[in-house]
Amino acid sequence: MGILERTALIAILGTSLPTDAIARDAAPPGAAPRSSSFGSWSHGSKDFFGAAYESYDADLKHSARSDTAPISRVWFTGASGVLTEVYWPTNDTPQTRDSQLLVTGGGGGLFEERRDARRSVAWIEDGVPAFRVITEDPGGRFRIEKTIFADPDRDVVLQRLKITRNVRGLRFFVLHNPGVGNTPLGDSAMASTGDTPGAGLFAWQGPFAQAFVASIPLRHATAGFSGTASDGYRDLQKHRTLTVHYRDARDGDVVLTGELDLPLTPGTDELTLALGFGHDIGEAYRTAKASLRQDPGALLDRYRAQWRAYQASLRPLGSASPELARLYRSSVAVMKSLEDRTHAGAFIASPSVPWGDVRIDRASAISPRTSDRITGGYHLVWPRDLVQIALALLAAGDTRSPLAAVRFLKDVQLSASDGTWDFGSIHVSKEGSFYQNTWSNGEPYWRGLELDQVAQAIDLCYHVYKDQLVTVDACWELVRRTADFLVAFGPWSPLERWEEVSGISPSTVAFLCAALAHAAEIAGTTGDRERQARYRETAERWATQIDDWTFTTRGSIGKGRYYERVDGAGGPDAPRDPNDDLGYVVQGRFWRERDVVDCGFLRLAVLGVRPALTANMTDSVAACDAALRVEVPGLGPGFRRYVGDRYGFDPRTGERTRGMLWPTLTGERAQYELARALEASSSPAAARKRMRPYLDAMARFATASQMLPEQVFDRGPHAGQPTGAAAPLGWAHAEFVTTLREHDDARLFRLPIRGSGGSHRPSPGEP
Repeated sequence: MGILERTALIAILGTSLPTDAIARDAAPPGAAPRSSSFGSWSHGSKDFFGAAYESYDADLKHSARSDTAPISRVWFTGASGVLTEVYWPTNDTPQTRDSQLLVTGGGGGLFEERRDARRSVAWIEDGVPAFRVITEDPGGRFRIEKTIFADPDRDVVLQRLKITRNVRGLRFFVLHNPGVGNTPLGDSAMASTGDTPGAGLFAWQGPFAQAFVASIPLRHATAGFSGTASDGYRDLQKHRTLTVHYRDARDGDVVLTGELDLPLTPGTDELTLALGFGHDIGEAYRTAKASLRQDPGALLDRYRAQWRAYQASLRPLGSASPELARLYRSSVAVMKSLEDRTHAGAFIASPSVPWGDVRIDRASAISPRTSDRITGGYHLVWPRDLVQIALALLAAGDTRSPLAAVRFLKDVQLSASDGTWDFGSIHVSKEGSFYQNTWSNGEPYWRGLELDQVAQAIDLCYHVYKDQLVTVDACWELVRRTADFLVAFGPWSPLERWEEVSGISPSTVAFLCAALAHAAEIAGTTGDRERQARYRETAERWATQIDDWTFTTRGSIGKGRYYERVDGAGGPDAPRDPNDDLGYVVQGRFWRERDVVDCGFLRLAVLGVRPALTANMTDSVAACDAALRVEVPGLGPGFRRYVGDRYGFDPRTGERTRGMLWPTLTGERAQYELARALEASSSPAAARKRMRPYLDAMARFATASQMLPEQVFDRGPHAGQPTGAAAPLGWAHAEFVTTLREHDDARLFRLPIRGSGGSHRPSPGEP
């Protein structure tokens, strides 16, 4: 659902509800004292992420006609060994912040899973995104083993628990923090030990409701407001048991707490926790209970079988090492899980809010829920990330997901009725372009313009056409509209790929030239000679001018010779002189354009716009290495984004810090090394040897649970480990899979421009 569909507030509960006979103690009375607050999200780096595998029907949709129907529309994440954001009914709408167990008694204080446990996380098997999470008391009092997965046929996340108690007097509590409808505020909650609709912890806001239900009774339950006296967590901190019991907490930052009815003696018990969703709490409860009535082992077997069948349809990449093969299967599962089940082909960037635990969210349904108030985080669709994921799935052998992605791009492509882009002297219709990002239903979130993202829509269409998955006519309309826009608007971009500054960017121009060259080829196939000539002439002209626009010989790094991050940042009419003293401000600091390098110029070689071994290219590589490369001990080479990067936040204070290393950039460097080896006519073995240090380093930057992060620390005791940025990042997993395919084939996968010094992957039927 989009933002405009999330505005209505509906009353779900009325007066007090009757008490059911299964209650162990008196039902929670009354309502918690009203409290206003603000909330936050969970840590952006996830230990696990998954969803049920759902196949397409004949129309490339997820429907009752799909082989895997009924369709499950939940996505789950976890960090620090506990369940974090769960998304429903679309992949852009988080409904919770976290759920964990708290333990008291047995001679200890309050034990909190995410803070105090010794823990481990593992996939139940390669390529199946269900996870076995073990949290243990360091003092040996108890052990909790959880298997977490989604019901393959219902909107329910399941946790199978095996709890082993080694001492007497232990009491186990569930602490559940909702974030209903993508906001931590404006929620209402109810705790029930048995009255209508049944025993469970419930939360709702507007058209979204959830029910947290256990397969065993709740001994106590309470609803309250986070951080206040009614908060069950605070109550347990102080008293080690629940001393306050409230049935309701209305309209705020709510929290729910329930005690599981487990024996106080040593022993082992198994139970299941089900988090179900619906449009009211009755529907959510019935959905959760329907899952609990099923054998959880049978549900897991079906979940596993569907993912196994999908994985069996893919290419067997990664033969060079078991670690690469394992991460390949995990990466494919992560990428496929990023797709929405209502809007097929809508792949979000990541199921996370970077640094969500330190960045305050004040959005609430009690105020207008517009895009500038609701948190997008990374659970949005960026055209760039979508194309990267779709092409990586194509590289893995999935031929249907890229087609669904193309269809989604067609649906969200802007038309003349959307107005014009106006920047200085540029006044161009939005026809054929794309917004910076959207919700999964196509509603725009950030309405900026990045030309590299627009160009990559052509890139995807071209590849599915060259792989003979569609006819040229099927992709021509999208390609024509996009290419016409690029010719009319480019090459200056209001935002380059890091979404902070405008200008002429070598990375952006590389994608523009490749897109227009591919569009020219398609235009020629359709017989449109005028467009074929116009696209080709524009691509060749921009490719010829990129050095004059962006290659400085007066830089402050190394020999002073390299491609800048951008030039002409002042606007489309600003001078394009890479040796002048003009600059721009990022995060309050002025930078001269000629003093800032990033490694995006490598795309010029990988996409065939510039030969990899030209002096300007090799000088730029040296400057990139001098300014941005970091050898992480025991892991390998990593790269910062650009000189002066400030994308990062201190986990203690929430203050902005400097940027760190991006694993996806290590993958980009591996692809450049392949382009360089091919240009030098190296043998396949020699080409793989050049790539291997970067490919291995990228794999080592993955977490122990095989999540590739947006960023890792560049130094110190946590070097090579995730920061609070997004993990898993679909773009990083896509870069890994594409690079692995290129390593195994010793051939570039993305098709470079022919006849420009690059190499290309043969089309079907070519020798």
